[in-house]
Amino acid sequence: MDKNYYINILQTRLHITRFSHSLAVMETAMKMGKRLNLNREKLWLASLLHDYAKNLPRQNLLALASENKLITCKAEEIQPDLLHGPVGAFLCRRDLQIEDSEVLQAIYYHTTGHEKMSLLDKVIFLADLVEPSRDDTGVDELRRICEDDLDKGLLFAFDRTLKYVIKRKLLIHPLTVQARNAHLLAMEGKEDK
Repeated sequence: MDKNYYINILQTRLHITRFSHSLAVMETAMKMGKRLNLNREKLWLASLLHDYAKNLPRQNLLALASENKLITCKAEEIQPDLLHGPVGAFLCRRDLQIEDSEVLQAIYYHTTGHEKMSLLDKVIFLADLVEPSRDDTGVDELRRICEDDLDKGLLFAFDRTLKYVIKRKLLIHPLTVQARNAHLLAMEGKEDK
């Protein structure tokens, strides 16, 4: 894999702050993944490209999502930023010829999560939230939890996201609710054993 190829493409697509964020997410994900025995190339690629479509204007996100049947709920139509993951995965496949389904899935769901998140999905989702430049309320606690237990960190992140969305009176993406509920049930199952 030619890492410089992907870095150069991303640098031309994203504003400098979003590009810096993508590099920070990649570095954070690589640190998180080190102790988890994840495929390093998949982790690197998914984390670097997770925001591939982030700087597209809302109209473009909606148009690409609509044309390619990526819209799954009203929340995405009203809050098109939720589409940057699905559109990003689509564009990575179409424009960059990335065929790895695990990488594309991690990019697709990095904002909402989903019911059957792989370890790669979880790391990309969380690295996006805890990379060093993030300074929002609760991020230090999330970082601490993730260092101790990735699954507890994921549940904390879902709860935090839901509180954020509710406080701002935004629509909650159904995938996030489903992901949180499935993850909570899975964790309760672990603790019962």
